[in-house]
Amino acid sequence: MALTMIMVLALLIYALAERKLRLQLAETGQSVPNQVGKATQAPTMRWIFQVFEGVDLLLIRQNGQIARRVLNLKPVHREILRLLGPPVEKCYLLAS
Repeated sequence: MALTMIMVLALLIYALAERKLRLQLAETGQSVPNQVGKATQAPTMRWIFQVFEGVDLLLIRQNGQIARRVLNLKPVHREILRLLGPPVEKCYLLAS
């Protein structure tokens, strides 16, 4: 029962993120490239997650402090993050 609840919550978050991105794309008139490079306003979150493969967080420990860097963040990633909003941008160190 607990595992089912976790799965339902994960699918809910997945669906909400997809809906938010699609609404933002429609409202702004923007699009993102799909799997074959054509512009789309209705991407799936599965595709968006695949686009973000290779984006990494680097932690550097130096003198007792930890510096964080996000690697391989391209303009398409930044645009998607901007469309998803400040809380998501903050996760990628783009917003304060």
